[in-house]
Amino acid sequence: MSRRSAALRTEDLEPLATFLGGDPPAAGVTRPVGVPNSTSGSTVPPCWQWCLLLDPVDPARLDDDGCPVGGPITPNPGMTRMFAGGRVVTKAPLELDVPTTRTTRTSSTADKQGRRGPLRFVTLESVWTQRGETRLIDEQDYVFTRNAPSSEGGADRHPGASHVALRESQGPARDPLAPGQIRVTEPMLVAFSGLTANPYRIHWDKAFCARAGHDGLVIHGPLQALWLAGEFARRGRSFTGRTFSYRFTATATAPGVMTLGEGDDGALAVRRPDGIVTATATLD
Repeated sequence: MSRRSAALRTEDLEPLATFLGGDPPAAGVTRPVGVPNSTSGSTVPPCWQWCLLLDPVDPARLDDDGCPVGGPITPNPGMTRMFAGGRVVTKAPLELDVPTTRTTRTSSTADKQGRRGPLRFVTLESVWTQRGETRLIDEQDYVFTRNAPSSEGGADRHPGASHVALRESQGPARDPLAPGQIRVTEPMLVAFSGLTANPYRIHWDKAFCARAGHDGLVIHGPLQALWLAGEFARRGRSFTGRTFSYRFTATATAPGVMTLGEGDDGALAVRRPDGIVTATATLD
């Protein structure tokens, strides 16, 4: 179990606000895709808690892959971790300048036998409380599979999902983006790893990614989920009393351009340049 407490401050939001598109704009200015219309005020935007009250990273306790030794979501030897998705139940938004506690525990584990070998399912639950009340219940689901031979692909792949690198076009490096597009760069992924205290090498080490069968840095699942949550917020959808559910269906790598737009049955989706959906989310 992990527990951290502190009062959340406006300046705690500034690093992620800058990362997602700069300081909050003046009234009437359109925010970048996937960013709420306002990051100011007295509450934390949806899912921004993923960059708050983080456990410190001790480099001396990281394994060769960049995972904490003995951590609840650190793969055992011969196994690979995939972030499958999760849910955030918002009973009330997190307030700024209020004492806040985040308590994280392993809420469930299950071992099953898949077509290609053993599978382990692990869910982490983080409960965020303020003023003696639960504000958020944040669950994240992970799947552990055996390492695939090099002919079958590499780490962080979803079973049955195809894979493609997101390569920039031959045109200028900063061609204008179409509505709904998000340019993903390698420095962007390195920066997001720092914002989320995630030292896993799959997001910042190109040589590590190549050995795992990827031809670029793997785009973080939580980053895609943040885009989706931000787009719901940008469209004026309230998260209070609702569950934001997201799942990841395919791997994508950077550098390149992802597209955020409509999915099926009221969902939003993130797509790779080849049109494959890599993440979906609903707000119910």
